[in-house]
Amino acid sequence: MKTSREKKRSGNPGNHAQETERAPGSRLSAILNAAERVFGEHGYAGASMRNIADEAGVAQALVHYHYANKDKLYEAVFERRSSAINDHRGKLLDALFESDRTATVEDVLTIAFTPLSEIFHGEDAANLALYVQLVASVSLGSDERSRRIRETYYDPIAERIIDALHTVIPGISREHATWAYLFSVGARQQAHALNGRAERLGASSRTSRSTAHYEQLVKFAAAGIRALVGPAPGGKTAKSAAKASVSKRSRRAASVQPE
Repeated sequence: MKTSREKKRSGNPGNHAQETERAPGSRLSAILNAAERVFGEHGYAGASMRNIADEAGVAQALVHYHYANKDKLYEAVFERRSSAINDHRGKLLDALFESDRTATVEDVLTIAFTPLSEIFHGEDAANLALYVQLVASVSLGSDERSRRIRETYYDPIAERIIDALHTVIPGISREHATWAYLFSVGARQQAHALNGRAERLGASSRTSRSTAHYEQLVKFAAAGIRALVGPAPGGKTAKSAAKASVSKRSRRAASVQPE
C-alpha cells in the first residue's frame, strides 16, 4: 500500500562523515550536548558561545571553528537529533506500507510517537528532555529562525505522517489529517516531557526511561482522529451515514414508476 504522495526516503549517504564526527564521546558531540543543555535551560537569547564552550569543557575557539556563530550552532542542535529521528520514523513508515497487511491509524501513531529513548539508546534523559523543550519552542515560534528550522528539519517527516494518516483513515480530508497530526504532536510533547507536571497533577510517577504511557497516548490520539470522520447524527460514522444516504436515494428512485 502506498501513501498518496510519492514516498520520500529518509536516508542520506552524504551524512555518514558528519555522523562519525558527532559520534558519542567525540569533541563535536560534547559541544552539541553542551549546546543542547545551555539552549534548553536558558533559551536562545540567554545562551552564549562562551557558556557553551565552558559547559563542553573545550576552548571557545574550537566551538567557533566548527560553528561560525550562535545561530549555526543552535540549528546544528536540531539537525543532529531530527536527522536520527526522521531516519528512524521514515524507515518504519517505509516498512509499514511495503508490508502485505493493512496499516491502521494506531500503526502510524506508534511510529510518530516513538519514544526518544528507543532512538537514542543510552543517552542522557535530561538532555533529551531539554531537546523536547527546544522543539516545543520552535514549533510554536513565529520568528524567522523557528520557521526555518521547522520547515527544514520537521515538516518533511510531518508531511509523510499526514500522508500516512490520509491513507489509513478512509474519508478523512487532507485538512483534518493535518490538524490530526498537529493535535497529536501537542499530546506527544507532553508525553516526552520530564518536568514532573503529570505527577504533580495526579499521574503515577515514572522514570526517565518509562514508556508505558505511550500506549495510552496512541489510544487517545487514535480515538480523537477517528472522531474527525464521525460519528454523524444518529450514531453512525460519516462514511456509513453517506452510504445509507446513497442507499436511501436509490430505493426512492427505484420506487418511482414510469407513467
